[in-house]
Amino acid sequence: EAWKYGERAFRYCQHDAGHAVASLSIAAAGLGWRVELVDEPGTAELAELLGVFAELGPEAESPECLLLVTPQGSGAGALPRITGAVASEFRDLAWQGRPNDLSSEHVDWDAIELTAMASVKPRTQAYASWQRPGPSETVDRSSIPLRRIVRQRRSCLALDGRTGMGASEFFHTLESTMPRAGRFPFEAIPWSPRVHLALFVHRVEELEPGLYWLQRDPARAEAVRAACRPEFLWEKPEGCPADLPLSLLLPMDLRGPAVRLSCHQNIAGDGAFSLGMIVDFERSIEEHGAWFYPRLFWETGAVGQVLYLEAEALGLRSTGIGCFFDDPVHSILGLRGRELQSLYHFTVGKAVEDPRLTTLPAYPERGAGADVQQ
Repeated sequence: EAWKYGERAFRYCQHDAGHAVASLSIAAAGLGWRVELVDEPGTAELAELLGVFAELGPEAESPECLLLVTPQGSGAGALPRITGAVASEFRDLAWQGRPNDLSSEHVDWDAIELTAMASVKPRTQAYASWQRPGPSETVDRSSIPLRRIVRQRRSCLALDGRTGMGASEFFHTLESTMPRAGRFPFEAIPWSPRVHLALFVHRVEELEPGLYWLQRDPARAEAVRAACRPEFLWEKPEGCPADLPLSLLLPMDLRGPAVRLSCHQNIAGDGAFSLGMIVDFERSIEEHGAWFYPRLFWETGAVGQVLYLEAEALGLRSTGIGCFFDDPVHSILGLRGRELQSLYHFTVGKAVEDPRLTTLPAYPERGAGADVQQ
């Protein structure tokens, strides 16, 4: 990642970790299994379990997380305890081989090394329990085959600047990002929600263009509202489901500002909507420590993975936007300090196909004369 993105590579890898956790959770759910994050072991213990030992420099490998996969409804009870004694048993195993070197011509991005060292996780206790909202009746994707949607999922490179979506489709898409009881992939994330959505609505039928807010943790609603501009409306849009915590903040055409905020990338203004993922930053670090920093990105990645699949289900396409100007985003919202921080952007719309790219089936059908034993 550092070859392409420089010091931004650290957070991009953390976004990808969140996308991966969500992908595994959704795929497992489709097959009758569930995925849970076992997050008590520290970084050093995970390294021992995986045979990844302490190194420095750009070729160093770092373990991210441990996931438990079990049948749904298995009644397995508490997650297994990976104690320090268990991890130490792996230390003396005869580990074989070593990773290939990526290159001998690395640029030294010291910010990556410093951030990785600062976010090393110690052994911790289980997260405090929290009350997940009950299921909603507003999302029904039962008629859409998950297998097809997962296999066709792609990131868009450009959007047509014309095609929008219906208000009910928009509400359904946002509802699917809510961490409700029994909803995958958010069942895999044990901490209370830290990610909220600041939405730039451009082309949603029967919905006024403007700045909207989705409050993914209702318990933080008052604190968030107090941190934002006092002139915001906080009005529930007409037709919005009662249990979807969506508010209109500012009615206004924000296509131009959305593009400028996303490093002048047109995809942020050419879709039905784009968004910034705003996290409870300061509280999270105070509660847990600097090691929790990557997990904020994991949660944004999980939200992004849901947006990818929901867009495909609507015949649209989406992409994450990693390059954006966070301070101007905070300025639009009226945020000061580090209480709330923008960590990831996303956009959804009708993709413009790139003729330079060729798309092949994920699993091509075998030819009639194929060797079945191959």
